[in-house]
Amino acid sequence: MKETTFIEQNREKWAEFEKLLREDRKDPEKLNDLFIQVTDDLSYARTFYPNRSVRVFLNALAQRVFHNIYRGRRFPMERLRLFWTDELPRMMWESRQALLLSFTLFVLSFSIGVVSSIINPDFARIILGDGYVDMTLTNIENGDPMAVYKDMGPLGMTAGITANNLFVALRTAIFGVLASIGTVFILIYNGIMVGAFQYFFVEQGVFLESFLTIWIHGTLEISAIIIAGAAGLVAGSGLLFPGTYRRVQAFQLSMRRGLKIFIGVVPIIVLAGFFESFLTRFTETPDPIRAAFILTSLLFVLWYFVWLPWHKHRTGAFKPIAPDKELPPTPGNTITFNQIKTVGEILSDVFSVLSRHPRTTTLGLFATTAAFAGWAFGWSDQPAADTFLFSDVPYWPLDTLGSLSDFFNLEHPGGLYFVQLLLLAGIALAAFRALDQEQPSTEQRGFSIKRNGLTVLALMALMPGFGAALELLSQFYGVLVSWVVFPFLSLWAAVIYFETANPLKALLRTFRIIRWAPALGIGLLAGTLNLLFFMFLESPIWDMTLELFSWFVPPAEGAMAAFTTISTACAAGILMYFFFLITILSGGLQYFSFREISDAGSLRQQLEQLGQTRKIRGLARE
Repeated sequence: MKETTFIEQNREKWAEFEKLLREDRKDPEKLNDLFIQVTDDLSYARTFYPNRSVRVFLNALAQRVFHNIYRGRRFPMERLRLFWTDELPRMMWESRQALLLSFTLFVLSFSIGVVSSIINPDFARIILGDGYVDMTLTNIENGDPMAVYKDMGPLGMTAGITANNLFVALRTAIFGVLASIGTVFILIYNGIMVGAFQYFFVEQGVFLESFLTIWIHGTLEISAIIIAGAAGLVAGSGLLFPGTYRRVQAFQLSMRRGLKIFIGVVPIIVLAGFFESFLTRFTETPDPIRAAFILTSLLFVLWYFVWLPWHKHRTGAFKPIAPDKELPPTPGNTITFNQIKTVGEILSDVFSVLSRHPRTTTLGLFATTAAFAGWAFGWSDQPAADTFLFSDVPYWPLDTLGSLSDFFNLEHPGGLYFVQLLLLAGIALAAFRALDQEQPSTEQRGFSIKRNGLTVLALMALMPGFGAALELLSQFYGVLVSWVVFPFLSLWAAVIYFETANPLKALLRTFRIIRWAPALGIGLLAGTLNLLFFMFLESPIWDMTLELFSWFVPPAEGAMAAFTTISTACAAGILMYFFFLITILSGGLQYFSFREISDAGSLRQQLEQLGQTRKIRGLARE
């Protein structure tokens, strides 16, 4: 049959199929019948018109159905309602011991702050800083102790306070990954600070005014910190008490539950920020009204997070769940490279690869960091404390992250920039080799000195882009840029390794296969994860860790400063290389997903196998 005749015979059917795909509500039976006919037409076109446009048209038409099948479903509103009315109360009941422990730790540390302030009158200055104490003393002398809440406009104040409180709560919850130790330290630190803060006003004779003002928002704010502490304790419990699960499986389960509890306190934190900005400033409000407002906030927290979970458990009102659905996938499962995957599935596969290749994760990162530190400090003609200056960066809350530009631009020693490019290229090569080993043996590239040497040279051509993007992280706009740059460069690097070592050809191929929506999603999640990692170096936990090991430092002059600088630089280096490793692995995995979207290799294989299986009365012959 001529191609024109074939097109004329099926034109109306294909047009009807396209029209059906554009409809919001599709008839599944009709869609199924038309899809079977289109795939049959595609098989015919692949046989008789392999190099004609009709084959490309039918292939794209079949892909649209394929993508609709694998595209994530819309989040149902009923599930959102059940989360707040059933799932979160259930998790609070199951985590009641963690909540009690978090509350106890906070109360004990609050008491420590009060007692320390009684023993040492200058303790408040140590905790709160001289600037805040002097400002508050001035406000008390002027007859308005709570004037600090009236200095800013309510809208700007709401955004700033809410962002800061979310940052503190997230840090409290996420540091549960350190076997809950990080969460305990942060709870103790915040409890001592709040205790010293409250006793400072007692000492100045303005306790009642401070209490009725601060706790208008503080009731929800402190409650959110305590609940976030419970989330962190739950998140780390899987590492400490795996039970009958594997430790990795238990950690996955506990992290999932901890993050869900944290999501439950986000509205509380936002509401507390609103109260602090719009309501706390009205200090002239009658005391009974303010006291009633504080009591109402406290009763709401106790009702939703304590009484409601207990009541639903006592009355059996919780909806039944299927325990098997809570089980995480076994880490031994193989990774598929011929499927279209969501952003979440790609990141999940990233950590699966890391868990199965510990040398790439641990030995590789520490070896790379040791090489970097050896070059930076060993060949420098300056004191170690002057090599990296971890100082404040304007408009950016993470000082250490803002100092990453020094990791590439140090004048002493020279050549560090090229050393970093070589180290990053080596990490990229190791990551892609780990992905290559995960593929079936028939599809692995294997090791070749010539091919891998050319690949390293090609990857080094991309590394200045990665280096520039890492340097940009010192500014807020740089984080936004990284959401676009890192996914694109990592996909480009994957094309270089898995297809062609020619950077220009790989660039054109990258533009053809990239899908910006999932790429930006990967960049956003990976960038957020990077910020969470660097929060550790900005937390009191890192300062406590340095103090813990300070007794190893000799008492020589400048030894402690050198120890602090080298330790912080090495820790920041490990975090930077780990973030780069995650970015490269996600780029490699998104390459396989985008390749399937663009080329539909797996779909073609499935279509080629249609009708080839021998059957007996509708059943496949064994």
